[in-house]
Amino acid sequence: MEEYITRYGYIAIVIGTLFEGETTVLLGGIFAKLRYMKLDYVMAWAFLGTFAGDCTFFFLGKAFGRNIIDRYEFLRSKIPLANGIMRRYGNFIIFLVRFFVGVRGIILLLLGCTDIKKRTFFLYSIISSALWSIVVSAIGYLFANIVYIFVHDIEKYEMFIVPAVIIVVILFIFVYRHIVKEREKTYGNQ
Repeated sequence: MEEYITRYGYIAIVIGTLFEGETTVLLGGIFAKLRYMKLDYVMAWAFLGTFAGDCTFFFLGKAFGRNIIDRYEFLRSKIPLANGIMRRYGNFIIFLVRFFVGVRGIILLLLGCTDIKKRTFFLYSIISSALWSIVVSAIGYLFANIVYIFVHDIEKYEMFIVPAVIIVVILFIFVYRHIVKEREKTYGNQ
């Protein structure tokens, strides 16, 4: 397993960060602490994947945004949310969008439909992608010791850990969905 992490880990980080990537980059930080990867490379590849993903969604919005939005009810229903966020944060939303988990791609697609200049988008996206890559990688690196303590003797505790993790993930999904729906109500009513 270690050989695969060393060989394909950076590729996995780029692919993972093209879309969302928090988990991928956290794992990259953890593997850097465990010396399977190098932290500066994790940060660099996370930046490249993140920036490429942001640009991809933004330019898809520029090129096909209206057609895509008109075609899918899910995206049409997010327009009030995007408009509320744009009114509240303006161009700074380009910077903040990197830190919105779960709706990043949709917001970038919608931002591509606006009249935001490409130069403005690039500037904010480069800064936020760099900051995000450094922070998330560092968090993974710093918490790797805690993860190692749990993983080191995992065989003894597998029968307890796996169900607990599943329950925590399910609870997280429900809480996250509730928070997103509340935000949609808040921004949709403005």
